[in-house]
Amino acid sequence: MPRRFLSALLLVLVSVVPASAWEARIVTSDGRPVAGATISILGRPGEAVTDADGRFVWLPDPTPPFEILVIKPGGSYMKPVVVESLGEGPQVITVDALLSEAVTVSGSAPGIESTPAAGTTTLSGREVDVRQPTNLMQAIENVAGVNQVSEGQAAVPAVRGLARGRTLIIIDGARVTSERRVGPSATYLDPSIVDSVDVARGPGSVAYGSDAFGGVISIRTRRVTPASPWAVQFSGTAGTGIPDRRLSGQVSRGLPAGSVLVAAHTRQASDWESPEGTVFNSGFADHGLLARVEQQVGAGTIGVGWQSDFGRDIERPRNNSRTVRFYYPYENSHRFTAAYEGQDVGVFKRVSVNTFLGRYEQRTDQDRFPTATRGRSIERADIAARDYGVRAFGEHLEGRARLELGLDVNGRYGLEAIYDLIAYDLDGAIASTRPSVSIDRARRADTGVYANLDTALSSRLSLGAGLRGDYVVTRNAGGFFGDLSTANGGASGYLALTAGNFRGFSTTVQVARGFRDPTLSDRYYRGPTGRGFITGNPDLDPETSLQLDWTLRYTGPRYRVAAFYYQYRLSDLIERYQDTTDFFFFRNRGRARIRGFEVEAQADLGAGLTLDVATQVAEGVALDTGWYLDDISPFNVTAVLRKTFGSRAFAQARLARFSSDAHAGPTERTVPGYTLVDAATGYKLTAPLEIRVQARNLLNETYFASQDVRAVLAPGRSASVTLAVTF
Repeated sequence: MPRRFLSALLLVLVSVVPASAWEARIVTSDGRPVAGATISILGRPGEAVTDADGRFVWLPDPTPPFEILVIKPGGSYMKPVVVESLGEGPQVITVDALLSEAVTVSGSAPGIESTPAAGTTTLSGREVDVRQPTNLMQAIENVAGVNQVSEGQAAVPAVRGLARGRTLIIIDGARVTSERRVGPSATYLDPSIVDSVDVARGPGSVAYGSDAFGGVISIRTRRVTPASPWAVQFSGTAGTGIPDRRLSGQVSRGLPAGSVLVAAHTRQASDWESPEGTVFNSGFADHGLLARVEQQVGAGTIGVGWQSDFGRDIERPRNNSRTVRFYYPYENSHRFTAAYEGQDVGVFKRVSVNTFLGRYEQRTDQDRFPTATRGRSIERADIAARDYGVRAFGEHLEGRARLELGLDVNGRYGLEAIYDLIAYDLDGAIASTRPSVSIDRARRADTGVYANLDTALSSRLSLGAGLRGDYVVTRNAGGFFGDLSTANGGASGYLALTAGNFRGFSTTVQVARGFRDPTLSDRYYRGPTGRGFITGNPDLDPETSLQLDWTLRYTGPRYRVAAFYYQYRLSDLIERYQDTTDFFFFRNRGRARIRGFEVEAQADLGAGLTLDVATQVAEGVALDTGWYLDDISPFNVTAVLRKTFGSRAFAQARLARFSSDAHAGPTERTVPGYTLVDAATGYKLTAPLEIRVQARNLLNETYFASQDVRAVLAPGRSASVTLAVTF
């Protein structure tokens, strides 16, 4: 298969003919150029950056009508513009600032290198602020194809049911990794520092390698516009929901050719209230610090950032929490990132380099309460590791083609895990401890090279193709499994054909292959988790996938609709299973099939009123047994209605309906359907002062937080008030 993809790439490259690129110039309503802005065309992969005069070049030539999204350097979103025709020479496009930046834009994900058939969605930082989410999952809960795995603050987002390390999370260009079996969740990230969230649903293995079967979620933290004045912002939240107390602050300054930002936050949440009472062991606390400096150097920009976050007593509510309490006493993350974005470097029109170094620490406790005849006991796991990553690519424009060549090296080293059993006597004193080494030293290195190609075959037909090769090495020294190592190579690729536009309609058919190597914990960890006790399997083989995607899109001046069908077949599926209650193991399991259908629609109803609708239906089956898979979301539909009142006030309402789910996986149970109604409003009392109110579950609906057999009831009716001051 890799040879066939490579042959297709070479054939297209040698057959492209010179053609005029589409050049455009972005200006504001008063005629000033918008320099350094990120440009994306909705429904198409790739992005462009405007120069000092607001100009950019896009290849292959897009066929109108199409819609472009402009994001200014400081993260300000401009109103999407529909281009009805292409003019000669640099085409001038006038953009206006949104009256309210609380927007979700379907068909756009400029922070992700997505495939042509991917379902893409961008959420502005303002939209995240309005919803006041507690965690990443809650921030993207309105995106079709995204569902929640697990519950509480440690909830993990999964794209198209592909959880447990199959959905990649990125923060400021750097991968988020975790030794949790359910997958990374970025629990420690405070949404108040988020500038945007991009979601790409569909295979991302070519650009991102292992862990991107289902898709990619990319978070960009706050940015500052160069040359802007000093700014100080404080915001505080109080309420009856999760979190019930939050305080954050930011200080920023635009430099003549750069910027500097320092931000900090602290949050605390007590146990939440369900319609049937308090849910024990459901609170958390965290605090963190972010600092970033950016500087323009010639035609490029260098950015350096540091982020430290500290979670405390992150509790995992279960239906047996009164007997044994599962929680993370601490979860610390330290992340250093450095990035370069440049224009016209050698033969490349655009060059990007992202580097990352980090350290991650986590403690897991299973605290079993004492009885009249048995003392208290704690099963504890202490885990620490260091991470690194270098990802670089160059984009070359030739004729009617855009070619991207990339290198992606990432890994984890110094992983250690200590398992301890602490027993207490009936008087509450420690009677014994039995520490043992689960993992003494382990490391994993993934080296990948890739190429992506987009080219116009005719005025209404374009081709997208990609190929990647990965070589993944793991090594375990000592610990429970002893000295072991693995070395696996694999190829990923995709081929996509897009036809359109035809009066605003376009369609894409895509076939892709993915490769995923197991995590270090999947192979070598043995000890307690937030769900029970798990034992790894060092003999696991990598997973592979064959993924078919079909997309139909419509773009009009006031309406945007997209439908997605996907069918994925996974081979050597890595499955977590249990032989006795709360004791889990891993194995490769033959073949599995996941398929589903999604629809996204957005409408500008006029008078400051917009409507977003998203729906999805999915099914996952193990083909060897016919059993349903875990982590597949039930049928659901979500509608969000927004209204702006001039430039000072807004209101929005959310209605979400989830059907009952009788297709429970091996470690799940059947759950009844439910309906949620949320609402939010905000008003600028003065230029620097804004008040926002968020209410959730207004119907006080009773429903389970997840499909897990030990899941608890989700929060009932709650409300919070936020005051934000900027000066």
